[in-house]
Amino acid sequence: MVLSIECSYGKFTQKNDLECVHLNISARCFGLHLYKLFGMSTAQQRKLDAIRNDLFSDDDVLVAKAISRCEEEGSAPLVEPLLAFYASKAPESLRTRVAVMLGSLKVSNVETYFLQALANSQWKHIHKDIVGFMWNTGLQPVDAVSQLSELAASGDYALTVECLTLLESIEDPIPEEQLLESIAIVHKATSEASDADFKKLLNEYMNVLNFQRAQTDLNS
Repeated sequence: MVLSIECSYGKFTQKNDLECVHLNISARCFGLHLYKLFGMSTAQQRKLDAIRNDLFSDDDVLVAKAISRCEEEGSAPLVEPLLAFYASKAPESLRTRVAVMLGSLKVSNVETYFLQALANSQWKHIHKDIVGFMWNTGLQPVDAVSQLSELAASGDYALTVECLTLLESIEDPIPEEQLLESIAIVHKATSEASDADFKKLLNEYMNVLNFQRAQTDLNS
């Protein structure tokens, strides 16, 4: 069976994998939002669309070439289609190539794309990996600490570990409002947690928040 779907973002055809179709349409809508937000040129958007179409084709040769183009380009807007691909049921060897790339990007403005992806509930199954990519690339998301804390308090132990690792790596000053909101979020989650190991992990997370707040007070 071949599924052919029309939307305002163009036509997409994909064989047999409903989830992959859904992820690609979500990626297109997400990409359109970022296009409006960051004002990419028409030429840039067309290039992005071409890469995305190849990434989600059912031709492994085209997919591999698209990944190679992403490796050569190395620009921030490519984070979105690469994450969409990583979130799909693509062959593990290709997903591994994409993961290595996402965890080694050294270009400006990638933080916004990662944070937008963390807000995408349809990519919840890769949120842990996204936070790991952010840590690997050395990001300092000081204005999104409360967003990370929401994820940390969600009840997913592995995700909380990644959020804690990223939080511990932040050296830039964190705004006090971000810390206060985070402390409230984690305190609530800790009081409601029934699993002893998860509660212990949340306490570790809280200790880092309190340390960061103390550092903020010292520097003010």
